[in-house]
Amino acid sequence: MDKTPTILHQLMHNAKITTYLQLSRQSNVPELQFYRIENGLLDKIPLGIIKKIATTLDISLASLIDYLDFENTDKKFPQKNHNLSLDNQLLITEYQQETILILESLLLQLPTFIHGVNHNPDLPASRLLPLLQPLEELLWRWEIHPIGKVGDIVDYNPEEHDLMEDSDLNFDNIPQVKIRYVGYRQKEKLLYRAKVSINN
Repeated sequence: MDKTPTILHQLMHNAKITTYLQLSRQSNVPELQFYRIENGLLDKIPLGIIKKIATTLDISLASLIDYLDFENTDKKFPQKNHNLSLDNQLLITEYQQETILILESLLLQLPTFIHGVNHNPDLPASRLLPLLQPLEELLWRWEIHPIGKVGDIVDYNPEEHDLMEDSDLNFDNIPQVKIRYVGYRQKEKLLYRAKVSINN
């Protein structure tokens, strides 16, 4: 490492990372990017790369950018006076931009489709299906997966299923059920139970 510690070196030290090679392996970022940071080329590095580095160093994206920008001017390590509103604003803006890019075709085409349906109620609903692909991609990126498929007949699972009709049946003895509305999980977290009815 450089004999004169840079802010990046100090942040690495705080995270118990000793070399660029180690940082590269933990962040999955090529070492070249760290030398670019060293030489004040922060503007040449994609935001996604900086975000990976920040995550590995266990600091916020906005704080890392502030530290590195500060180094390019005063060459002094700034005190940890985090502006939380700035942190949140940057993260929210980045999140919104990424989401808009994924949903771009849906945002641009759905209003035209709705206009067409309003003026032609007989327009086949199947023409809407391709427009929903960006939404499916967004759910996939966020690791949100459906619980079952509409029409599936499955064993009743009270952890994943919400019985739609009132029933005096013992929940331990409910027969198979049919999925009416899918539920969702994000990784291991349950977001919505699938709505089911007893399959007679």
